Amino acid sequence: MVRVAITTLFVLCCLAVFGQRKYVYGVVLDSASKEILIGAHIQNINAGNLTSTNERGAFKLPAKVGDTLVISSVGYKTLAWVADSTWFDEEEIEFALPSNTIYLDEVIVGKLPEYVRFKELILEEQAEDTSFQIFGVPRVVMDPYPVVEKREFMNPLHAVLHPISTIHYSVSKKEKEKRKMQQIRRTKYATESARQKFTREWVSENTKLSGDKLTSFIDYCNFTDEYLATSSRFAIYELMMDLLPEFLEKYEDS
Repeated sequence: MVRVAITTLFVLCCLAVFGQRKYVYGVVLDSASKEILIGAHIQNINAGNLTSTNERGAFKLPAKVGDTLVISSVGYKTLAWVADSTWFDEEEIEFALPSNTIYLDEVIVGKLPEYVRFKELILEEQAEDTSFQIFGVPRVVMDPYPVVEKREFMNPLHAVLHPISTIHYSVSKKEKEKRKMQQIRRTKYATESARQKFTREWVSENTKLSGDKLTSFIDYCNFTDEYLATSSRFAIYELMMDLLPEFLEKYEDS
């Protein structure tokens, strides 16, 4: 008898918990064109639940009256809605997001740079973030699509377990382009890191060289960007000072 009472109480508690929130069925649209938005993020900040829209722009998410839903999508403003009782009477609710318009300064187009440099300039351009944010609520961040390195998908084990993926990453032009852009970013990082560590002023301060002698010594060191980017400044300093006496001797003889 006691066991039956406990079981009944447990079932009633479960029903009470599940009854607190019902599913909200919605579709996310462009506020101007009314086109569906695929992959938009919807977060119930009260319950901590997160989902995204499918190929129809639709989603379902547990909520109750008073919960706040934050909806975001790339290229659109992030907005928030507070759930009311009418949400659960409709089969599907429309949520419209306005586009996040960015006005760029006027530019005069002359001779275009080379293809690789043009892509670098695009990557360097940082537009101002004008998206909506609720105070005290973590911003919804879209997870970037990872770049799959060649050594990863060409691994024999990966090829055996995921043959279709291996073929896709091998022949897809889009994936090849992503790997090229990844290499450009790494090269750019190495170059910037090298410039910060091995500046003309820093070399002059430590070697007391100047003018043509300083220029000749920097050229004599012949440190690669990769070495400078991956080495500590102390290691660079030690190697540079080891090369200095040899350079001065050759420079005086020339």
